[in-house]
Amino acid sequence: MTSSTLTPSNNATDANHPSAIRVTDMTFGYKRRKPVLEHINLDVPAGQSLGILGYNGVGKTTLFGIITGLLRPWHGSAAINSNVFHSMHEVFQLSDSGNLSPTMTIRENLKFRSMLYATHENPHPLDMQHLEELPMVQAFELGEHLDKKVKDLSSGLRKRAGIVAGMLFNPKLILLDEPTNAVDPITRQLLIDLMKQLKANGRTILTITHDLEYCWEVTDRIIILDNKHLVKDCDISDFPNIDAFKQAATLGHERSNVNFGISK
Repeated sequence: MTSSTLTPSNNATDANHPSAIRVTDMTFGYKRRKPVLEHINLDVPAGQSLGILGYNGVGKTTLFGIITGLLRPWHGSAAINSNVFHSMHEVFQLSDSGNLSPTMTIRENLKFRSMLYATHENPHPLDMQHLEELPMVQAFELGEHLDKKVKDLSSGLRKRAGIVAGMLFNPKLILLDEPTNAVDPITRQLLIDLMKQLKANGRTILTITHDLEYCWEVTDRIIILDNKHLVKDCDISDFPNIDAFKQAATLGHERSNVNFGISK
C-alpha cells in the first residue's frame, strides 16, 4: 500500500530503457468499498511517450495523483524510479491551473519558481532580466503577457504560461493532463511540436488526453482505462493508419445517428 514518489528500482524493461514508472497491482478509491481503479499494472520505460485514454471519470487524473504520491493506494504500489529521476525537480506536471498562482503575474510566477530551483551551484537558474528573449517564451508568444496576472489571462494563455513555466526548468519526466483542451489551434500545434522534440530528446512523457490526433503524432504507446481496469495497452506502430487507431481507441463504442429526441 505504497505510493513512493521516488524509489530506486533495479528492474529494467531493457538495458537501454530502464523503468521510469512502475505501478504494481494498484487499487484505489475515494470512498470506502467503491474503488475507482482496480489491479492496475503499468511499466513505463524511460524515454517513452505514453498516452492515457478513457472516458470522463474513469480515473485517469487519479492515476497521476497516485504516481506522484499525492494519493495513497489501497493496495499495491506506484513509484517513480529515483535511479532515472534524481529528484522531484526533474518532474513536471501540468494541471488545469497550469501550476501557477492566479494572483501573481507570469513574471512573478517564474521568479518564484526560479527561487525553488536555485542551488548553491546554480543560484540563478533563470535569467529574469531577459525573459522576453528566451526561446520558449518567444515560441509561445508570451512576451507581451509577462506582466499580466494569471487570473486575467484567457484559458489558452494560462495553458501556454503553465507549459512554459514548467519547461523552462528542463524536466525529464513530463505529466500532462488534457494539454490540448481549451487551446487555440496554434497553441495546440506548438504543444505538439514541443512534445515531439522532447520525445526525440529522450524525455519521458505521460499524457492524459481525449485528443486522438495528438496521440497519433506524439505518443509511442497508449493505454486505455475502462470500468476501473486497464483494458488496452498497445503501441502506436501496431496500427496501419490513424482511422484504425481511432477505432481501437474508442473500444468500439463510437456512435452515429444518435436520437436526441429533437423534432423537425
